[in-house]
Amino acid sequence: MSAPAIGRRGAGLAAGTATVLLALTLSGAALAGDTQDAVASRWRGAWVVTTAETHADCMGMYTGNKFSGRLVSSKGRWRFKPGELGKVDGIDLKRDRVDIKMTLAEPLLVSHQDGPFTLYDEVSCRMELQVEVARDLVKGKDVGGLDQNLRIVIDRYATEDEARASNRYNGRERDPYPGDYEKTVAAHAAWQARQTNIAVQARIDALVDDTSRIPERITGDPDYMAGFVRGVETGRSSRPDSCPGLMSVGSGTTRLSSGYQGAGAVPAGRGGTGETEAQARFNRGYADGVRLTQGLDAIRRLPGCFVPVPEE
Repeated sequence: MSAPAIGRRGAGLAAGTATVLLALTLSGAALAGDTQDAVASRWRGAWVVTTAETHADCMGMYTGNKFSGRLVSSKGRWRFKPGELGKVDGIDLKRDRVDIKMTLAEPLLVSHQDGPFTLYDEVSCRMELQVEVARDLVKGKDVGGLDQNLRIVIDRYATEDEARASNRYNGRERDPYPGDYEKTVAAHAAWQARQTNIAVQARIDALVDDTSRIPERITGDPDYMAGFVRGVETGRSSRPDSCPGLMSVGSGTTRLSSGYQGAGAVPAGRGGTGETEAQARFNRGYADGVRLTQGLDAIRRLPGCFVPVPEE
């Protein structure tokens, strides 16, 4: 048989092998999808009670909990004893594990400090249980076997009432707020308003001091005056439209012009040094024009940022 004939036959065999492999791959993917759907249909939306220790950060994201049997590894901030009640939000079947996303039914009361006040927030706790399973269970579409693996760390119930009636449920309830917490909230609101007003007054005082010094720096130099006029134009066209913006005026973030825009030509014979000095004078004038214009505008409008102080 000639070499070209052998080549054609080899190419045909290779193409046939590739077709078989592709069919097996697609078939495996379909089987995996069927198994995923079967497992998800049993667990998604179900009420569950944990039978192992779990952890969560309680910051809106699902905190990972890696399980090998009932042994758990997690970096979650808060530790929960077995018996927590939750609801399954989603489920994902991997090659060697099942990931169950769930939200605990009972929130957590978390404290934080603001000035001299201890405040509390009710936060929802979410976790992802990453349960190791044998690969053979996934390959063999053993939904019952996968169920048994998942039940090592959680028990499934059809309704919330059934889950709460379980003897595995630990009955945890959110910690109560301190008895005088309403007074703390009122005192904090008044304190916060006073802090806002103190900050507004401090910004006004600083702007008055800053703008009062600018006239002392104004010169008749053409380059400086050209920059000053351009700065005044910029300051008038870019006024802040909110209290946070007004509070930032004069904070040292003035943006200078991108290039020398002086009214007259650079003096003859100065060369590069002359251009640098002219640019520097222009920039000083530009910065003063912006600061004076925006500073005076902020001084006029900042009193509107004072807030009423509520009664404690």
